[in-house]
Amino acid sequence: MNQYEHSLIAMKRLLDAVRESHWAKWIETDITEWRSNRDAAHHLSAYGGMGSFNDIWILKANQHTVTELQEPWANALFEWLKSLCHFLAQHPQRFFTATTLTDRIGRHDSALAAFVGGENAPASMRGYANEDRKLHGWRCLRCGHGEASNKDIENLIARDVVPTMVFDACERMILGELVDQILACDIPDLTDMRQSLAAAVKDSGIALVDPDGWMRPCPNCKKDDTAVYRWRLAMNGGLRFEPSGDNLPMRQ
Repeated sequence: MNQYEHSLIAMKRLLDAVRESHWAKWIETDITEWRSNRDAAHHLSAYGGMGSFNDIWILKANQHTVTELQEPWANALFEWLKSLCHFLAQHPQRFFTATTLTDRIGRHDSALAAFVGGENAPASMRGYANEDRKLHGWRCLRCGHGEASNKDIENLIARDVVPTMVFDACERMILGELVDQILACDIPDLTDMRQSLAAAVKDSGIALVDPDGWMRPCPNCKKDDTAVYRWRLAMNGGLRFEPSGDNLPMRQ
């Protein structure tokens, strides 16, 4: 078995586990096509256009068999397995080390494939190694009040640690075991990471809450001028969150 087939088997394992039946059957066809004809074209045809593989989001609300705690981990795993499968489908006969996969696979590669010329996208849109670690939450653009939830922290951790785990497991050919491990949220030092990031959120003046829905109106100034907001994790004398450069501007 090569890495391409191995990655497809792991993807089917994930989709079966969350009961995403349509795409699990599609991946089963990909596996058959590879074993019978050494052909990856069917898999590559899954990317692009409305209703494509890129449109899947694993959520309890979408009738997937997943808990709210599992959602960040299942989606981070799906995202990176998808990018891995897409990359390996273009080089199905080759073997890659974890280091090479880290250098060559980006978070958005499979989505870029939907566009003509996507393979020529600039390196800034394709890589993984230089991505900021970002916390997603809400902020009032009038008074500056910011909020993030424990699930937002879980998303940050999952998006940070899963890629390296996927690339390492691909080199070692243990992606199936990794699927089980991540769905079980069996992540080394996870409790410590949660605690340290929760402390950093509070130290950065961001309220740690678990809201039901959007932060609107602002609980501080009662204005409706709120927006999804992102903070980057900085190491300035300790963990701190600073506004990233891809937000709406604060109002004057």
